[in-house]
Amino acid sequence: MAVLPGASDMLSSTIRFHGALFGLLLLAGCATPPPVIPASGDYRSLQDYLDWYIPRQLQKYDVPGLSIALVDGSRLVWAKGYGYADAERAVPADAETVYQVGSVSKILPAVAALGLAERGRIDLDKPITRYLPEFAIKSRWPAADPITLRTLLTHHAGLPTFYLKGFFSHQPLSGVIQELRSEYLAYPPGTTLSYSNIGTNLTGLAIERVSGREFAAYMREEVFRPLAMTHSGFALDDGIAAKLARGYINGQPAPPTPVRDVPAAGLYSNALDMGRFMRFVLTGAGPQTPPLGRETLRAMFTPQYAENPFHFGQDIGLGWFLGGLPIDGAGKVAWHNGGTKAYQAQMVVLPEKQLGVAVLANADSAKTLIYELAEETLRMALLARDGIAPAPPPAARPAVTVAPEILQKYVGDYSLMGTLARVSLDGKRLKFQVLDHELDLAPLSTSEFRVEKSILGLFSIAIPFPPLEFASVGGREFALLRDRTVTVAEKVPAYELSAVWRARVGDYRIINPDDEYLVNLEHCRMLVEDGRMLLDLQISGIDDRRVKIVVMPYSDDESYVFGYGRNVGDTTVAYRVGGRQRIRYSGFIFERQNEPPEGAVAAR
Repeated sequence: MAVLPGASDMLSSTIRFHGALFGLLLLAGCATPPPVIPASGDYRSLQDYLDWYIPRQLQKYDVPGLSIALVDGSRLVWAKGYGYADAERAVPADAETVYQVGSVSKILPAVAALGLAERGRIDLDKPITRYLPEFAIKSRWPAADPITLRTLLTHHAGLPTFYLKGFFSHQPLSGVIQELRSEYLAYPPGTTLSYSNIGTNLTGLAIERVSGREFAAYMREEVFRPLAMTHSGFALDDGIAAKLARGYINGQPAPPTPVRDVPAAGLYSNALDMGRFMRFVLTGAGPQTPPLGRETLRAMFTPQYAENPFHFGQDIGLGWFLGGLPIDGAGKVAWHNGGTKAYQAQMVVLPEKQLGVAVLANADSAKTLIYELAEETLRMALLARDGIAPAPPPAARPAVTVAPEILQKYVGDYSLMGTLARVSLDGKRLKFQVLDHELDLAPLSTSEFRVEKSILGLFSIAIPFPPLEFASVGGREFALLRDRTVTVAEKVPAYELSAVWRARVGDYRIINPDDEYLVNLEHCRMLVEDGRMLLDLQISGIDDRRVKIVVMPYSDDESYVFGYGRNVGDTTVAYRVGGRQRIRYSGFIFERQNEPPEGAVAAR
C-alpha cells in the first residue's frame, strides 16, 4: 500500500535523515564493535552479526518488534523475531508472528494470474474486459490501447493510484468497478509506469471471475496451500489472528488497518511463510505441485516496457520492482515493499545469487528500517557465503560553481507526485521547497545537486542519498531523485488559466465524507498562485497533512492532477447543483461555501 497524495520518497528521505541523526546520537555511547563476518562459506557469523545489529536498529527507529527470514535457494537459512509483537504485554516477536504486509501483497495475485495464464485460462495481452465485461472507465484518449493483465501487473494500465473514498474500509472489492465508471484514466494504457492499487484490484477480480471462486479462497487453495504457507491469508481468520502482532502508530497501539483493496494490500503473513514463498520464487519448487512453472517465474524478473524513456532507470517486472537497491555484487535485484498504517514490510530476492530476505515490522516508524535491514542482510550474506565484500562508499564529490543563468533554468514550480514543489534561486544557491520542508541544493555539476539541510541557518549538512538530477526528456523538464525508487518531479509549464476556472476559486466543504473510514479530506480550497490552479487539501486519517495539489484544466469543466507517476493524472470535475459550485476528486465531492455572485471572477 502506498501513501497518499503529498507524500514523497524525497520527503521521506529527509525525515529518514533526521531519524538517522537522532539514532546515531542516541547510540553514541554504545560503541560495542560488530562481530566480524569472515568469508567462511556458512552463515553462523552472519547470525551473530544480525543479533548485534537488529536490536540497535529497533532502538534507532523506535520500532517495538520485527521478524526476519533469510533463504538460500531451497534452504531456509534462518528465521527469527526481535523485540516485541506486543510491547504492552511483553509478548516477544518470533518467526511465527503475523503482520500486515501491505503492498508486498501484490506479488501473490501476480503469481496466481500467471498460473491461470500457464493453464490457458487467461491471456495477459487481451483486454481486461474479456474477463470483466462490466468494467469501464472514462478516457481522455479514445484511441488508446486497451487495459490488459500485462499492463495491470506492471503498473502500466494508466489507472489512478487510488480511489480515495473508501480506501481504508471493509467495502466489497466488487464495488470498486461500479465506482470507477465515473472516473478517468490517468494515462493512456501501456505508456507510463504509474503505481496503482486499483490495477491489482482488477487482477484479483479477474482471478475471481475466471476461477469461479472468491479471491481469498482461491489464493488459499491454489497458492498458500501448495507452498505450505499455513499462516498467510487475505482474510483474518482465527488461526492468523492468534499470532497477529500489535501494530503501533506514533508509538501508540493501533488495530489492523481495514483494507478495501484486498489483492493490493490485504495479505497477512509471517517470516516463515515469506521464507517458503521466496524459496519457491528462487527455485520453482514447493511441498506440493507449485502454483507456477519455473519459466514463468523467470519471466516475472524480465523488465517490461523497458524501452520507455520515462522509466528513468526504474525497471518493472511482472509484479516485481527490479533494481534500485544498493547491493554490490548481487546481480539482478527484485523487490517489493509495503505498509499499512501500523505495519511495514520488505521482501527482496536475488535470482542470480539464489538469496532472499523478508523483513516484517509492527510500527509506522519502520519505513526506513525495513529497507536498511533487508539490504544489510543480503550484503552480509553475500560476504559470508561468497566472499563478496560491500564496495566502499563513493568519495564525496566537491561542490562546483555553476553560472547563474544555468541555475535559473531550473527555477519554477514542480509537481512532485501531484504535490506542489518549488525550486527557487537564493543568491548563488538553489532551494527546493515541498510541504513544510526547505532543502538546499549544492551543485556537483551543471545538472546534479547534493541535497542539504540547513541547521538553524548557520550551516548545512548533506542528506545521505544520491544527488538530485535535473533532466529534459521528450521536451518535458524533470527533477529526479534516484533513492531506491525514482522520485519524479515534473516542471509545470506556463499555461493560460481561463476566467471560468478563476471564478471557481474559494473554500469548499466536503458533502460526502467517509465518516466510518480512516481517510477523509477535511478541507478543500481551490486557489490560484502565480497563475497555477491548485487544490489545497487537508487529509486526515493517514499521514495527516495539508497539501497543495497541482491541477491543470483541459476543458471548462475538467482538470487533471499534473505531473508524472503515482498520485497524478487523476481528473477533477467541476459542475453545479442548485446554483452551487461543486468539485469531484477521487470519489469525494466538495461544495463551495459562501457562493459568490453570478459572474464574479477571482482577481488572480
